[in-house]
Amino acid sequence: MARDDRVGLSLAVAWLAISLVHLFLAFLWAPDPASTAWADPVAFRIFFFHVPLAWAGYLAFGIVFAASIAFLRTRSPKWDRLAASSAEVGVVLTSFGLVTGAIWQEAETGEYWRWDDARLFTTFVLWLVYVAYVALRSTGEGGEGEARMSAIYGIVAFASVPISFFSVRLLPALHPPPGSREYMTPTYGAVLLVGVVALTVLYVVLLRQRLALRTQALSLEDAKQAMEGD
Repeated sequence: MARDDRVGLSLAVAWLAISLVHLFLAFLWAPDPASTAWADPVAFRIFFFHVPLAWAGYLAFGIVFAASIAFLRTRSPKWDRLAASSAEVGVVLTSFGLVTGAIWQEAETGEYWRWDDARLFTTFVLWLVYVAYVALRSTGEGGEGEARMSAIYGIVAFASVPISFFSVRLLPALHPPPGSREYMTPTYGAVLLVGVVALTVLYVVLLRQRLALRTQALSLEDAKQAMEGD
């Protein structure tokens, strides 16, 4: 087995093990919330998955930002591939974050969506920004010009991440501020930490797979062009 295959398998096994621990802690170990603010204590447990998904999405878009800067500095295609792959994984993770948040909100308020929630609205805008980035990458013709334009977009787009994160402190929101005692009891913090680790490892696993697929696709395209040139 090749070294990359061993690393990939080890990461997948680690993610599975951590995820099983996380599921046990979230559903069987953590107590129901004591606060009467929550209408549905069972639905509250979505919190243990919703927040790590949001974190993993932020991480993915942070990698897009860093890789885009690296590409503009070095013009190395590896950074362009990393940025494009991380954006795709980030869109998937953020999509699940929005879905889990909507399910939780419906259980609490009877509504799946509230435009007056600053965190929800700004995260939706964040999602749209990176969906547009992915669309830009999938419809272009490739080459350094597209990579450069995408890198500039990836840097500017990152502004939507801190706006989403700090929105609950700056604007009216249904989400309590980070660190609220309704959320962050020591027990809940421990479960949440395991969830963050699980989703971080999952992000790495998905990113490696997407990078491998993108590299293979580029190799096939180069081979096709070489054959057509002959």
